[in-house]
Amino acid sequence: MIKITQYENITNPKIQMTLTIDEVLNIIKNGNEFLPIINAAREYGKGHPLYNSLKSTSIPTFRYNFLFNERASNKTIISSTGLIYLDIDDNMFIPESELIYASWRSLSNTGYGLLVKVDNLTLDNFKYVYNEISDRIGVTPDDNARKATQQTVLSYDSDLYFNSDSTTYHYLNKEKVSSPNNIKKKKEWLSTNGTFIENTSNSKVRYNNIDDYFIDSDNVYVVFTEDKELICNPYLPLKVNVGRRNSILFIYFCQIVALNPTISKNYMRSLGESINTNIMKPKLSEKEMNAVIDSVFKKLKNDDLSIIYNQERRILFNPSIKLSHKEKMVIVNKELGLMKSEMTKAVIYEIIEGWDFNSSGKITQVKVCELSDFSLPTIKRYWHHFKAYIGDLNNDYKKHST
Repeated sequence: MIKITQYENITNPKIQMTLTIDEVLNIIKNGNEFLPIINAAREYGKGHPLYNSLKSTSIPTFRYNFLFNERASNKTIISSTGLIYLDIDDNMFIPESELIYASWRSLSNTGYGLLVKVDNLTLDNFKYVYNEISDRIGVTPDDNARKATQQTVLSYDSDLYFNSDSTTYHYLNKEKVSSPNNIKKKKEWLSTNGTFIENTSNSKVRYNNIDDYFIDSDNVYVVFTEDKELICNPYLPLKVNVGRRNSILFIYFCQIVALNPTISKNYMRSLGESINTNIMKPKLSEKEMNAVIDSVFKKLKNDDLSIIYNQERRILFNPSIKLSHKEKMVIVNKELGLMKSEMTKAVIYEIIEGWDFNSSGKITQVKVCELSDFSLPTIKRYWHHFKAYIGDLNNDYKKHST
């Protein structure tokens, strides 16, 4: 059971009590004796002196990253809680991700907190893990919250998101792949996504098929609004032991050659030697390596290679247009926000279109809320899109009912 430490307020680092994560999330979702203070702070709004006073002195805090001995500090860390907390400021759009364990609105109502299950988290690797998880989810967290002892003021969100089956991030103390002739290890899986290396035929080697979506196109990115798009992005485990080496290398090489049917054997041998040195435990013999490569090229000759589409993407960026991570995240958050907004409006519209005036009477925000899975503030936020139409429907109902 995951344990979390609670503190009296922001200014007091002494542990007040220890709760289970289920207890903490239940408090955030349903409220407790501090809910009136949270509501009062929100009434004043972020930046107001009284908001700052209530936040600093009158509301308890939690530290989600580590457990401590009596007081919270780097020196008193006992162990990881099994979670890592990301603080997202001034952004209410949460990307879809199997890594998200829980998320909720912040005290200010202008951002949100996000939890991810994690293995092998330590003080030494904390900042790397924080950044890596942020990149994988597609969020830009508050850099000031990127610390092991980060505390979070109790908030309230009746729409708190929780996924007990979320994916756990496994940290391995290895370095990341940089090129086929200098493969280093850092992630759980090796992906050469976006990496291009010259081969002997003077053409670019592809490690995914993303460029297929931008042939004769200057678009910066493409969005798939209906269903996520399956792309080919071959992966390798970071370590392959006896019994799996030949089969895993064969599958990976089949995909690389399928993506690059004019690639040379010499290039594949060079790539294979790098992989063999850094991933295979123990290394394959030169004879075994050549046998794998020969088998792949035999399949190519027999026209028996096919691309495997193994990864879902909602947004693809044009590999020929260089964008920073921050620029990409701005686009991702904007597009996902628009999609979420359109989905919400579509649900509200369906409710209005199917309205039964005989049983429900006139259309109101509260009634629409009761028939949906949205909170009342969400209904109010989108109400202006339908206000005129609802007015016409209610007036028509009133005329025919008198």
